[in-house]
Amino acid sequence: MAREATRRGVLAAAVSLPLVATGCRGVGGLGTPPSPLPDVAILRDAIDAETLMIARYGAVMTTVPALADSLRPLVRQHREHLATLRARLIEPRPSTRPEHPPSARASPAGTHVPSTPAAARAYLRRAEQAAAQTLLSKLTAAPPSLAQLLASIAASEASHALLLEPGRPDG
Repeated sequence: MAREATRRGVLAAAVSLPLVATGCRGVGGLGTPPSPLPDVAILRDAIDAETLMIARYGAVMTTVPALADSLRPLVRQHREHLATLRARLIEPRPSTRPEHPPSARASPAGTHVPSTPAAARAYLRRAEQAAAQTLLSKLTAAPPSLAQLLASIAASEASHALLLEPGRPDG
């Protein structure tokens, strides 16, 4: 009986030793976390794109205040898109990514914001069209529920582009 207890003790110590050693190094001792799934990357890209679009609108409304009233409903929709996309992003630990990518700050980097209403609307129209096309290009790589959301946002952005056409109010 004493011999059996000793074998069990040795086995328990042998099994628990790696766990104890790993515990000393914390969670990092278990290795690097797996790479995110492709749909996470698609979702992050969509979040960054919406953040950038909001920044573009903000820069236009600062540069051409006469457009602010007509653009606020479109910005509100982009903020709703952003909130919906962020709600879908579930990360096991806090992200080390900045809340707002550098390209999405108040004035999009390297971009001159036009100072006339017509040129500013054209700038936003092109940005909306490009954003819609980018989202549509990601549909086949996304799982069905995310593809449906991206398609809906792309349709909204395409409708924004139509609202920004010349001849519309404030145009």
